[in-house]
Amino acid sequence: MPIHAANSSSLSMLFFMAWRNLWRNPIRSLLTVSALAGGLIVIILYSALLTGMTRQMSQHATEISTGHLQLQRQAFIDDRDLYATLPWPYLQQLEATHPQMHFAPRLYAAGLASAENTSTGVMIKAIDPQREHQTTRMLEHIRQGTADFAIADHTASGLPRYNLVIGAQLAKNMQLTPGSELILVTQAADGSIGNALFRVAAILKPLEPNFDRMGVLMSIEAFQQLMYLQDGFHELAITLEVIDQLDSAQVALTQQLAAFTRAQPLEPLGGDPVIRNWRQLNPAVSEMLELSQTMMLFVGLIVISLASMGMLNTMLMAVHERTHEFGILLAIGMKRRILLEMVLFESFLLALVSAAVGSASGSMITAYLEQDGIDLSHYMPDGYDWAGVVFEPVMQVYLEPSHILHACGLMMTVALLTALIPAWRMARLNPAEVMR
Repeated sequence: MPIHAANSSSLSMLFFMAWRNLWRNPIRSLLTVSALAGGLIVIILYSALLTGMTRQMSQHATEISTGHLQLQRQAFIDDRDLYATLPWPYLQQLEATHPQMHFAPRLYAAGLASAENTSTGVMIKAIDPQREHQTTRMLEHIRQGTADFAIADHTASGLPRYNLVIGAQLAKNMQLTPGSELILVTQAADGSIGNALFRVAAILKPLEPNFDRMGVLMSIEAFQQLMYLQDGFHELAITLEVIDQLDSAQVALTQQLAAFTRAQPLEPLGGDPVIRNWRQLNPAVSEMLELSQTMMLFVGLIVISLASMGMLNTMLMAVHERTHEFGILLAIGMKRRILLEMVLFESFLLALVSAAVGSASGSMITAYLEQDGIDLSHYMPDGYDWAGVVFEPVMQVYLEPSHILHACGLMMTVALLTALIPAWRMARLNPAEVMR
């Protein structure tokens, strides 16, 4: 008989014997399979939940308010300098040369908001509603009212009274609802005191902690009349149709802005224009995304290691119960290597059955949760804050096929390493002592 045929026959026999030995004590084997499969289900669910959270974080960091890229001047980045603006022709030229991108100009200022007997400091943010709607989904996150930034009416003196939108916590602290009046007082760009009466048109859902407590959103037209700042904008949010082109788009825009600056020099106090991507704008979110894979590995190792203790106990008991049997096999000439392989095959088959049961069950549970997510709105109607990011009260679950493969591979590896202990103990048996 050829050598490879003999080896194949011997291997098949070892697998057959290992499978039969595995079910000598079916209750113990089923309990071990349940423990390993349960650990695998926990890892799959944890991986899917963590991936869903990281996807929500990246989505919040790009689609909700920040955009994929932002253009600002260095002095505005460092000190929120009111005068560090970019000229409006920059926006027009960028829109003309990059039709595949969406641009949303913004302006910022600090002020004092008053309503009846309550007053507090606020952060004023001005947007172009039409461009903002094309660039981000911020205006879709409305809790009450309608995101209307037009002129509501005119005061008795004939001055326009604009609509504005405020943060959720600010509305709660000042007891404001859609239709309430709000007075804003600030120092205008020309040094005068700017003040105006506004109407609250809508209240935003929680976006980020600072803006929720202090945020006031108005149109650029209303901001210019309040602040007397007509020269330009502070920030330009940019989104791409294809996120994979982020790095190349950042390089191209940086080069184009350098050409703009050479053709139309900016006053030096405001600093150079700077393009930053969403990872640079949100380093905490970026670091969390990078750590997510490491977190999954550590949690997986802990869970599988604990579950493998059950398999270790099973295999130790199996070896102990069959000590006399192993001694007879060694006495009649069976090689220790074959017995070692048989015990390892038993562990491998036990882990394989657990992987099949755990991956199938974990996939079905995750697929069910992927449809609607985990709804926590009953306990946290405003969502929850984690790492400076406000999440919706519905936790999203997202399962990637690689999660199942990695979890099964991890479980098989740890299970086989654990099986080396009883296998090595069996291989060191002394037939003369065992058969007494």
